[in-house]
Amino acid sequence: MAPTFIYFPIAGRGQLCRLIAKVGGVEDFVEQTTMPEGVTKADCGSGGSVPLLVDGDLKMNESTAIEHYLMSIAPKYADLTPKQKAKDAQFCSIKESFLAAICKPLFGGKEKDGINACVDKSLPLIEGILPADGFVNGLDFPTVADLAVLNIVVGYMP
Repeated sequence: MAPTFIYFPIAGRGQLCRLIAKVGGVEDFVEQTTMPEGVTKADCGSGGSVPLLVDGDLKMNESTAIEHYLMSIAPKYADLTPKQKAKDAQFCSIKESFLAAICKPLFGGKEKDGINACVDKSLPLIEGILPADGFVNGLDFPTVADLAVLNIVVGYMP
């Protein structure tokens, strides 16, 4: 079975997984909104939420864990150093923290002031650890850290 990713057709907590698979060259990556036949959300460790990933006998939930797994099987990222992988992991977590912070004002009534306050607090911190030029890990191609920044900046949710 190919890695099968289950999530909604929005950015949210799933877009970085999609980006890692695409840019990282994960072969036969499948995306769908329904569970594969014979697999339940509980089999993946989920009480009902998504994203989820099924890859053979591996069944898992939690977006950051899925991101790390996809990074580990992506050919493009096979030769990254432990420090580069750590920096990528940091940015995955920053993305999750940003999403968690923005969800309350977003889903609690689309409070414009609350959303703006979250962005005004978070983005300068992120910008402060970005290099002046080039990609986060200093390579000639984007790694997961760069994709996480892309996800934060242009991710879409209706």
